[in-house]
Amino acid sequence: MKLKALLEGYAWERNVDGSLPTLADATAKHQNKSINENDADVEFAFNKIVEHLKNVTKNLNEDQIDKIEKLLSDRLK
Repeated sequence: MKLKALLEGYAWERNVDGSLPTLADATAKHQNKSINENDADVEFAFNKIVEHLKNVTKNLNEDQIDKIEKLLSDRLK
């Protein structure tokens, strides 16, 4: 088997220009993946909070809901 055939195989993911990725490239890719996973966790938690808030406020009138929104806004600052 020729060396060129080995190097052109799928042993490594190559960059568009054909070069091998550097450690910095691999680190950046991993960090981006971690950030995306964290974003998904945050979105999941936020959706759960919204779902719970809707259940808690379904029997309240508009004034009570407005008061809760203001309190939440003040606490989250």
